[in-house]
Amino acid sequence: MATLQRPKAVKRLSWQDLSPDSPRIQLTRRIVQLQGNKTSADILEQAKQICNDYIEAKLEREGLKNRSWSFTFSNSAPRQESGEMVSQVSIRVREVGRLLEQSYPRLYRDISGRINVPFNSENTVHDVFNNVSSEILSDGLNWARIVALYAFAGALVAECCKEGRNSYVLEIGNWMYEFAALYMVDWIKSKGGWEDLLRAFPSLTPTGLGTSIDVQATQWYSWFVMAVRAWCETAFEFLEYCFKAYMERVRKMNTGSRKISH
Repeated sequence: MATLQRPKAVKRLSWQDLSPDSPRIQLTRRIVQLQGNKTSADILEQAKQICNDYIEAKLEREGLKNRSWSFTFSNSAPRQESGEMVSQVSIRVREVGRLLEQSYPRLYRDISGRINVPFNSENTVHDVFNNVSSEILSDGLNWARIVALYAFAGALVAECCKEGRNSYVLEIGNWMYEFAALYMVDWIKSKGGWEDLLRAFPSLTPTGLGTSIDVQATQWYSWFVMAVRAWCETAFEFLEYCFKAYMERVRKMNTGSRKISH
């Protein structure tokens, strides 16, 4: 499985970060609690692995992998007993995510321009990831929305890399790990784990992603597109709403900041 690595950086913490009621402390407690349960801990690691695999495939597909020199993909990590299952899930997420990207390409381009938020720091990009991801899942979870979330993460990384700002998204796998700890792990656990996604979405071809997406559509492929059209349209509406909701939130925050400064 691909793993993103970066040099360790020292972050200066504020007194607010150290408060027992701060979001960071609460997230840390949540992660420690989940890591004490093997099933939950495995789901979190798998969420991160799937994200890193999706990012690697996305960068390679966009011709950005060689240019993204700050990313280091490593397949040397020990494989879990469920490693083969996670590999199959990872392939399926990439298949369905790519279909989503191809069906609605304008959703996954110029994200910064669409939400009118310049990507000028890692914190800004992290906030966009958290806020838009939260909006995608705001009305509940299903596998379609989770795939839409991974597709959004891939688009976010690709956009930053195209602009030479890949250093802002080196921690995307860890962001997904943290986000899954807060919003996804309990639901995935209730479904019996990531393997339930394989039941929710049939494979595009018996051999996987490499041979199916770019060939002429077959009757089976047409059936698949018809079968997922409803959730694709739903995901489209979710992301459109996410961008608008985030823009409104930023506008209110900026308005409040100007009032305070006066």
